[in-house]
Amino acid sequence: MSTIPKNQNIQDISSNYEILDNMRTAILILDADFRYIYTNTSAIDLLGSSTAIKEITELRCENISLSMYLNNIKEDSQPVMLRDLKFKNFDRIERIVDCNISSYYNNDVKYILLELNETGRLYNISLDQNLIDQQKATREMVKGLSHEIKNPLGGIMGAAQLLDRTLTDESQAKFTKIIRKESERLLKLINAMSSPLPSVDKDMINIHEVTEHVTELFKYDVDNLGVNFVKDYDPSIPQLYLDKNQIIQALINIIRNAIQAINKDGKIVIKTRPLLKYTIGDIRHDLVIKIDVIDNGVGIPEKKLKEIFYPMVTTKNDGMGLGLTIAQSIIIQNKGIIECKSKNKETVFSIIIPWSSE
Repeated sequence: MSTIPKNQNIQDISSNYEILDNMRTAILILDADFRYIYTNTSAIDLLGSSTAIKEITELRCENISLSMYLNNIKEDSQPVMLRDLKFKNFDRIERIVDCNISSYYNNDVKYILLELNETGRLYNISLDQNLIDQQKATREMVKGLSHEIKNPLGGIMGAAQLLDRTLTDESQAKFTKIIRKESERLLKLINAMSSPLPSVDKDMINIHEVTEHVTELFKYDVDNLGVNFVKDYDPSIPQLYLDKNQIIQALINIIRNAIQAINKDGKIVIKTRPLLKYTIGDIRHDLVIKIDVIDNGVGIPEKKLKEIFYPMVTTKNDGMGLGLTIAQSIIIQNKGIIECKSKNKETVFSIIIPWSSE
């Protein structure tokens, strides 16, 4: 980044350097006392909502002292690059960045410049694209498989119905009923595996009406009396133009998964947040809405994390492995993504949907 011209007032930086607010790199300018002179939008998103009231020196980094490096730059002006710097931001969210710390002068006053590139998010962007590609491949495979199965299955069901009409012996008729019942079950399974059709029934919705509706469904089920639902909502989230029923179905599948993970006895947190400048696959969105479903259950083995959105993949003895596949398909059709991380008996499923008013 070039230095500010000497005839330019540092307080005018936000108006004269508007391009900085559209950069993916988090930019912070500090004075000699490490107070903020300027932070761009990406910096606020990276460091958390309390950036304006908490000093950068309060940031707790893993294995290093950020204050020490800032003081070194203040004293000798030699720039330093900190690779894969891990820290928890002011919202207690873990971040991984490449951090470049340098200094420059303006009107003989020294300022410190921090440039933070989020390497952890870049890794997740790659994973998101893999999930999208994986879902596309799965959808095409299921479509082909569905077509090949439905044709002979329709013939079997039709033949069973015709045969059932000609049988007078009840002891033999029970066999055709079994054939019809099992064929219908198989047909439902195939339809469930097939990707949902793109919705045309969209309207402006409040995302918290969806989360409230779904949690109420589970709360009043007597089997879930041991589940403690905790709500952590951000009321500033704007309305979204979506198919309400589709989002309800996706959220039901994820929360049901979380309830099974805690064995119907534990805590599930439903958390909503808006995020600025967020990339899904190869598309960057100005604003996305994130719904986290957090459980304190047994967790998901690391080797399974990359497979959980495949059909028929499950860590449960009585599961069919379709709920997460269907949920992911629904959200991807709404140009979003479902991400998952599991660590230290905390599993987080994140539904991330781009904001749209049309």
